[in-house]
Amino acid sequence: GGSLARAMKDRGLVDEVVGVGRGEANLKRAVEMGVIDEFTHDPAEGVRGATLVVLATPVGTFEPIAREIRPHLQAEAIVTDVGSVKGGVVHALEDLLEGSAAFVGSHPIAGGEKSGVEASDPSIFDGARCVLTPTPRTRGFAIDRVEALWQAVGCRTVRLDPDVHDKIFAAVSHLPHAVAFALVAAVERMDGGLDLRNFSGGGYRDATRIGASPADVWRDIFLLNREHTAAALRVFEEEIAAIRREIEEGRGEDLEARLLRICRIRRALSQIQGG
Repeated sequence: GGSLARAMKDRGLVDEVVGVGRGEANLKRAVEMGVIDEFTHDPAEGVRGATLVVLATPVGTFEPIAREIRPHLQAEAIVTDVGSVKGGVVHALEDLLEGSAAFVGSHPIAGGEKSGVEASDPSIFDGARCVLTPTPRTRGFAIDRVEALWQAVGCRTVRLDPDVHDKIFAAVSHLPHAVAFALVAAVERMDGGLDLRNFSGGGYRDATRIGASPADVWRDIFLLNREHTAAALRVFEEEIAAIRREIEEGRGEDLEARLLRICRIRRALSQIQGG
């Protein structure tokens, strides 16, 4: 949320930004940094008079927040979000806001494992992709304005069906996070007084960086996209089990062939994404 507020302010896209949250120290620091103009702990107060409301909390909080703010939204207001789950969330918020503000689901593919206003960075949207998830119920003016906003802060936008979005990001985002969390836990279990963390190098750090992501955020993402995430984890379990069998059975040729195939896929990704 802080990164988007800064990006919009830097480009003169907003007149005033009101921050809503629970952590007073973080909100006060946001005012000091000029990220927001004022703050409140009351969502209803925060949205009064707003033309745009951005939900940037854990996705599991979206529905209760929407219920709370609905009576206080302007008729022409637009509500959007930056959440990593869309399917059920989009449909629930469309139902909750029916007859009130317009809702448009959005998911900028930007950011990192750190949270709080000190970690905000308006440049993260430069060249990043942002997925918009309109449905047949989405109002035309609202999707156009939200898309224009993301493009104005530097994003390349694409529109996807909400459920297709969730299937895609279960594979390329939710699975990698689950694996990173599990890898950290596995190494911790294997420590046995060996002080493994002090011997870890770049490989371990690179593979587990996102394992430091906020637990409440990822609890909600995993549970709200449980069907697709569980399916992705089952595929991963099959792949890691195949590697384990080839190692245990000493099948060097099969193992090398598998690793070469995987290396080619990863190198092709590097060429596409530049890293």
